Amino acid sequence: MQRLMFNLIAPFLSTILIYSKLALVAYAAEPLSVMAPVVTRIVIPQSSSKDINHEDYYFSQLLILALDKTEPIYGAYQLVEADHRLVDKRLRTALMQGKVDLLWTPTEAEFERDMLPVRISLLKDLNNYRLLLIRKNEQARFSAIKSLDDLRKLKGGMSSQWVDAVIMRENNLPLVEVVGYGKLFKMLAAGRFDYFSRGLYQIQSEVNFYPELELQIEQKLMLNYPNEVYFFVNKNNKALAARLEKGLTLALADGSFDELFNSIPRYRWGLDLLKSHQRRVIKLTTPPIPRS
Repeated sequence: MQRLMFNLIAPFLSTILIYSKLALVAYAAEPLSVMAPVVTRIVIPQSSSKDINHEDYYFSQLLILALDKTEPIYGAYQLVEADHRLVDKRLRTALMQGKVDLLWTPTEAEFERDMLPVRISLLKDLNNYRLLLIRKNEQARFSAIKSLDDLRKLKGGMSSQWVDAVIMRENNLPLVEVVGYGKLFKMLAAGRFDYFSRGLYQIQSEVNFYPELELQIEQKLMLNYPNEVYFFVNKNNKALAARLEKGLTLALADGSFDELFNSIPRYRWGLDLLKSHQRRVIKLTTPPIPRS
């Protein structure tokens, strides 16, 4: 009786054994899909331009460089632009709310309190020096300026949401403040204020933004104050801050940071001017930044 039962069920046992072996082979052939690498998704500000003359170009390329350098350590990444274009205060708010993962901006005490800085200067010393954009045929007014007190007799223009506006207020420099950027060129041309202070890395391309406005770079003066530009991340995103710091450090060590920096024509212009200029340098003071 037992032999009869075995003969009846043996074919079914063989079938079950065959399918079990096939299942094991299939499972062993699928490890890549089961163990796919985790890709870090990083949301960045919109309009990270591919145009080398656009201000976003350098910072977005430096970000990619830092992330590429750290792929062997931290793994793959994906950059995704934010759904909406955000600037200045709205961009900082989006970072603190977790809607974007990083931004780049000159530092100040409030920013370092609300956001987490990666304290490697993205522009080296280049943003610590500023030139003035003025109206054509008004150079004589600025050639007569010998000191900070003399400069206080004139009026500058600035976005109220920029760190530089805080610094100019700190130095009691009269200031017309607006929200925005492009309108400042037109307001200068219209005589609403006397000069527009711009970073040494910015002004060489900006002077030609609106040729019909007849603006020029002032020839005798240079402002100087600490004004480091950093990557900032959300206070809780220490992993991204560590990755960016590591990537920038590696890029500085192997020369790729300098290679990218020196590939920007207006940066080279600024460095050359800084080495050879004979301008009067007017030093401004900056509010202290507590360091944790």
